[in-house]
Amino acid sequence: MIIVQPAIRLMNRLSYSRKMFVAALFFCVPIALLSYFLINNILEQMEFSTKERYGVQYDVPLVKLLEGVLEERNTALSGGGGAGGRASSERLLAGVDLVDARLGETLAVKKPLQALKLKLGQLNEMHGTTARQTFERYNAFSAELLGLIVLVADNSNLTLDPDIDSYYLMDTFVTKLPPLADALTRANLIASRLSNPSASSLGDRTDLIVLAGQIRSLVDATNKNFRAACGKNADLCGRLQQPFQDVEATAGAFLKVAAASRTGGGALPATITAKAANNATGAVFRAHEAVSRELDGLLATRIAGFRARMISYLSISFIAFLLGIYLNIGCFLSVSRGIVSVKEVSVKVADGDLTAEAPVLSQDELGDMARMFNTMTGSLRHIIVTLSDVAGGVHSCAGKLSESVDQQSGFSTQLSSSVVEISSTMEEFSSTASQIAQHSQRVVERADKTLEDSKLGAAEVENLSFKVNDLSQNLQENLNEIVQLGRKSKEINKVMEIINNIANQTKLIAFNAALEAASAGEAGKRFGVVAVEIRRLADSVVESTSEIEGKITEILDSVNRLVMSSEKSFQLIQEGQEYAAHTVSMLIESVDGIEETTNAARQISLSTQQQQIASSQVVLALKDIEQGVRFATDSIHQTNNVTDELLELSEKMSELVMTFKIGKENDRPGIPAAVENC
Repeated sequence: MIIVQPAIRLMNRLSYSRKMFVAALFFCVPIALLSYFLINNILEQMEFSTKERYGVQYDVPLVKLLEGVLEERNTALSGGGGAGGRASSERLLAGVDLVDARLGETLAVKKPLQALKLKLGQLNEMHGTTARQTFERYNAFSAELLGLIVLVADNSNLTLDPDIDSYYLMDTFVTKLPPLADALTRANLIASRLSNPSASSLGDRTDLIVLAGQIRSLVDATNKNFRAACGKNADLCGRLQQPFQDVEATAGAFLKVAAASRTGGGALPATITAKAANNATGAVFRAHEAVSRELDGLLATRIAGFRARMISYLSISFIAFLLGIYLNIGCFLSVSRGIVSVKEVSVKVADGDLTAEAPVLSQDELGDMARMFNTMTGSLRHIIVTLSDVAGGVHSCAGKLSESVDQQSGFSTQLSSSVVEISSTMEEFSSTASQIAQHSQRVVERADKTLEDSKLGAAEVENLSFKVNDLSQNLQENLNEIVQLGRKSKEINKVMEIINNIANQTKLIAFNAALEAASAGEAGKRFGVVAVEIRRLADSVVESTSEIEGKITEILDSVNRLVMSSEKSFQLIQEGQEYAAHTVSMLIESVDGIEETTNAARQISLSTQQQQIASSQVVLALKDIEQGVRFATDSIHQTNNVTDELLELSEKMSELVMTFKIGKENDRPGIPAAVENC
């Protein structure tokens, strides 16, 4: 109740209408704030998913451009000139410009796109370059285009997608299928060169092996992402299973053809390799298109769900707001009517009309108050009627009281003589009690001094016990820190074992590298030197870890000795602490006994002092009684005067009662028995 007192004081200063306004305000504001934060959260989620959808829409023409660039690269390196490929890439670049004009600012990729367009123009203007240079330039451009695709995904929240199905589709859409198409076309060009021994080189076989491994890993990763997305959303399996199966089948067929070209066991025609590569690349781009549709559909469904949820929250909040206002208005009108009716009746009662009754308009506290008000006015009518009858009875009693006063006058004379004899006896008793009180006070002073000395001794011993306890806790904490140091030193040993294992594996790798360098002849000499240095470095690491393990062993031995010494000190301190606690308990028992003795002496002293004071007071009282008896007669005469005044007051009270309107009383209450018996 103390907490709500400020609120009660504030509400007491306001009228009822303002109170209801404040209550309605504090009811509606939380609903409005809650609705605001809920809607704001949903809008943020919608904006997040909308930006993801922008990323999908932006990446689709970029992948189309990649498809055109890859086709242009194949045409340029196959001796087909490349004019048709350039026209296709320029047309696809126009499609990218359309999307960039709409979404480029939002995704912050305008500058990277401008740089990419400049490099594409440089590719189209190349003249007199060798096939190897053309191949490398196209590879660099396709790598930068793939980087732009990933940048769009990063800037559009695709890499932060919260749902599993759309996340794995995004990963396949951005980082798996476009690089897979690029790797397939590059592998096709290298395999085509291998089919012509005069045009191939030693590095082509190595590049083809690397690309084959990259293609396998991308296909496996694509299948893994597809299975993960299907595990979250089973509907995706039926719609995407065939495109992914086509990618896996065509890529596998191309790898077999490429492997046949690489082994040299009868070179395959370039047309077979190109056909397999084109089939695989086409399957990849078809799968990419299918994934883009599914990903866009998932994001559109998610955005629609957010929008429906926002509409639901807005509707519920608006309905709750209207319902709250409606109920608040009903509550205000209901309570105000009850208050006004009770107020009107209260004004009538204040004017003396006790026949007025308040209407009961509700079953709440106001209705109960109206019923209690009616009960109160009824009781007040009953009291007024009773008071009227009592006034008459008081008038008759005043006469009887005058007769009894005369009888009391004789009794007062006899009482005066008895009081004189009692006063002399009490004076002797008071002197004896004074002597006893003086001796008791001396005993109390000596007991207080002994109690203070005992408490001081107990406090000193208790302080000593606290200090020993603090010392014990500090020593226990130090012991725990030492044990933790030992554990951490053991963990360092484990880390050193891991380092030794890594060093041993490094030595083994260096040894294998040296063997490979030796088998490579002159081309591997430099690599052989690096392998020897790595092996020496691994030996140095092993020696250093051995020295560190020795130092850690010494630290562990020191820690163990320190733990044993600390445990012995801790035991001694505990024994001292037990002795101090025992001493404190004994002193406390002694102090308790002394305190009981002191309290007993103090009680005796207080009792004797009270007895002395009481006797003195009795003597004074008796003297006062003696004086009082002398004045009793005078008081009796004054009582006669008072009874006369009482008669006049009873007449005035009867006149005052007649000012109230009490209606017709069929059952008037009788005069109280106390007045009637007068």
